[in-house]
Amino acid sequence: MDSSPAALDRSRRQLLESFSEAFLKSIKDSVMVVDRAYRIVWTNGLWAGRRREDPDRLLGRRCHMVLQDRLTPCPRVCPVTPVFDSGRPQVLERSWRDERGLEMWGENRAYPVLDQEGRVVLAVKIAFDITQRKADQKRRQQYLESLEGALRGAAGPQAAAPDLTARQSEVLRLLAQGLSNREIAGVLGLSPHTVKSHVVHVFDKLGVNDRAQAAVWAARLKLV
Repeated sequence: MDSSPAALDRSRRQLLESFSEAFLKSIKDSVMVVDRAYRIVWTNGLWAGRRREDPDRLLGRRCHMVLQDRLTPCPRVCPVTPVFDSGRPQVLERSWRDERGLEMWGENRAYPVLDQEGRVVLAVKIAFDITQRKADQKRRQQYLESLEGALRGAAGPQAAAPDLTARQSEVLRLLAQGLSNREIAGVLGLSPHTVKSHVVHVFDKLGVNDRAQAAVWAARLKLV
């Protein structure tokens, strides 16, 4: 693998042939572009800020040495190698503990940059903080587990299963996951007004008055 300064300059030219620097700088999340030798060709500075280094000083350095103090590419926690191997975008999630001992989550996405012959010459890696999303998912899962526990402990005969349409079942499933009408509309490609109408019909068929009661039915029907 050519690691000369000329090779690094060539990688930078290939990058700027595909993307303008203004476009790269407009991305608000952490961005790092590396070549096949895992050298940093470009970064928007957010990576550097986390490492308390000048972004210009990172250019030409190996990303695995900068981010993980490793002599070799990071196994399993970085999507860059699979991008170079397969030529397809990759997504990986990872968790870690910060200096306060709190669990943090990140989503790393990597995309190939091809030359004129269709070969992967660079990988663009974008990192997103998904800690809040993971916390929301955990709370939602705990909520659903508590509903299932309440169902298992419920006494007395169970009402007959309601006759829901396929669309109404979809709405009920998403409703039980904690989504608002507007969020359900976005997932299903419907208007909020149409979703509201479905929710009303679902409530009528289930004989319930609120979303919590509907979520109990969703768990009973194994929709969640």
